[in-house]
Formats: sequence, C-alpha cells, structure tokens
Amino acid sequence: MLNLPWSAGCILRVASAFSVALTLPCDLSSQARDAGARMERVAEGVFAIIHDDATDEWPHGNTGVVVTDSGVLVVDATYLPSRAKADIALIRSVTRQPVRYLVYTHWHFDHNNGASAYAEAFPGLIIVSERESTEFIALNATWWARMSTAPNSARRAALTALEKQLVDRRDSTGQPLSDEARARLTKAIGQRKAELDELASLRVVVPNLVFDRELTLRLGGRRIDLRDRGRANSPHDVTVYLPDERVLFSGDILVQAPLPYVGASWPVPWIEVLRQVEAIPVTALVPGHGPVMHDHSYTRQVRELLEAATSRVTAMAREGKTLDQIQSAISLDDIRAKTPAWRPTELNDDWSANTKALVERAWRGVRGQGG
Repeated sequence: MLNLPWSAGCILRVASAFSVALTLPCDLSSQARDAGARMERVAEGVFAIIHDDATDEWPHGNTGVVVTDSGVLVVDATYLPSRAKADIALIRSVTRQPVRYLVYTHWHFDHNNGASAYAEAFPGLIIVSERESTEFIALNATWWARMSTAPNSARRAALTALEKQLVDRRDSTGQPLSDEARARLTKAIGQRKAELDELASLRVVVPNLVFDRELTLRLGGRRIDLRDRGRANSPHDVTVYLPDERVLFSGDILVQAPLPYVGASWPVPWIEVLRQVEAIPVTALVPGHGPVMHDHSYTRQVRELLEAATSRVTAMAREGKTLDQIQSAISLDDIRAKTPAWRPTELNDDWSANTKALVERAWRGVRGQGG
C-alpha cells in the first residue's frame, strides 16, 4: 500500500508494486490513473476503473471497486492478468484493505480472465458468480486461450498477416501505409503479441461461491445486492447494486463502446431486463464498457433500439420475408440518430454489422428459437 500525504491541489507521480506509473490525485474525488486506465470515484469509497482496449480487437471490461474498513469488493476482473495486476496497484493507491470479494457479472472472458492476478495477490479471496455462469466461465476461457494460441490458429495467422503489411509498408488492399497507419499497425502488432503470450499461460480461476437468482453481501457495513437478471447480453447477466449509495454496476446489460454489444445476445428478454434496470434509482451507473453515467437516459436508448429491432423483425416475419431480406431492409438508422454516442463516424461499418447481428438474434428470438 502507498501511504501518501494527500493535500489539496497536488498531483503525485509514484511507481507501483507492478512497475506501473500511477498518477494519483491528492483529492480522491478526481481520478487516479495509469497508462491504460483511470479510476473514477463514483461515491464515497466506491470507484469505477475504466480501461483502454487490450488490443485493436478486444476490450477490457470496466471494473468496480467498493472500499470498506473490512475489505474491498471488486466487480469484474478484465481481459488480461497484466491489466488486473495494474488495477490492483490502483486499488492499493486508495486503501490498505485487501480484496475480500471478486464478483463476476457474466461469463464473458473480457470480464474475468484477469482473476488469477487477484487470486495470487489475495489468498482466501471469495469469487462470486451466478451458478450456471461458473461452467460457462471455465469452458469458454479455456477454449479461447487454447484456440487462440494453437500453432495454426486463425489469430496467429492474422498476426502474421499484419506483420507482413508492416514489412511491406502496404495495407491489406496493397495501398502504401501512411506514417500514422504504420504507427497504429505497430501498436496493434505489439498488443496482439502480448495478448497471445498471456493467453498461452492463462490460469483460469473459477468462482468458489455461487448463487441462484439473488445474493446480498455485507462488507464493512455496506450492503451489496447481486441479482441475476437472466438472459440479456448473456444467458445470465448479474447486476451489482449498492442501495444506500445508489450505485449500479450493470455488466454488459449496458455497453457504450460506443455501440452496445448485440452479437450472441438475447434481445427479446433483454428488453424486459432493461425495464427492470430503469426502475433502479441511481446516482451512478457503471456499464460493462464505456463511461460512468448518472441517470437512465442511455438505458432507455438501448431499450428503444431493441424494441425497434424486434418489432420490425416481427412485422417482416409476418410478411414471410427471409432473414436475408429482413437484414437487407432494416437499418435502425432512425434510432441511431437519437443517440449522440451512436452518431455516424468512421464506425459506419460497425453499425451495419451490429444491426445485422441484432436483427439475426431478434429473428430467432421472436420466433422462439433462442435469440
């Protein structure tokens, strides 16, 4: 732990136990940060760690930190153990207390691959998950690591192709790389190599406390309510709520990065989950990815997107349209226009791909086929 003499108006630069340079504000109502993340105070003793992406392909999920005089509860553990170690350094910059609980919001490995760093740093750590998600975590994290790092994997082949582009100084279409493009490519190659190195030695840590439907934890006088909301972005999406502070950690029920994640989601029941979330009083709402929010404006926008997709798919299904025809006809651009974070940028292709994925999932869902 860093025992620092806080005083108003100063910024201290210190070296952490993990060789990560931390910028620690003397006023903890502002932000502590390192080269890849910032820790934002959202209530007294409650923080959100917002991360830069791990690579050009994969993000780190947001992490929640609840500090009490009896220990710390952490929500989600990022994609890579190296980032989780850096998060531990950020946590240690604000408290001497050990992490007692690590809570998973869902099975996706960008939220829990980093658990080994917490397990190594804090013996006796209690890792909490919805019961069925425990099996999904164990299987999918193992599959992803082994599939990604196999000698002939598609991910290794993609990395080799990027390295060739850098050597040839030409992009995938054969056009010369600008200096800016070369810099981006160099960064992406370095990140992907580091990612594969970590995945090759990944230790999957499974939960040792599971629950069904609801669980209330009490730590240092704080009440923390966990609730499995069921199918939304994943088969079991858990919210973590501090009722006294009105702080909600939503996991990937809400994502603004800048677009919501909809591939392999469950849009039909997700709509009802969002209605439930909208009914929760909040002063701070920490999504699975993206900035901290302070009301339910974005929650409603995501719900309206899903409602538009499912209602339009239903109408066209009644007309006997095929999935291909429906995907070609539905754009959802009118819904996009209402949401500043989704306005057209260089991400137009991502919006199109997201729309097609959402329509496909809605097509299955409205017809009772599991979407």
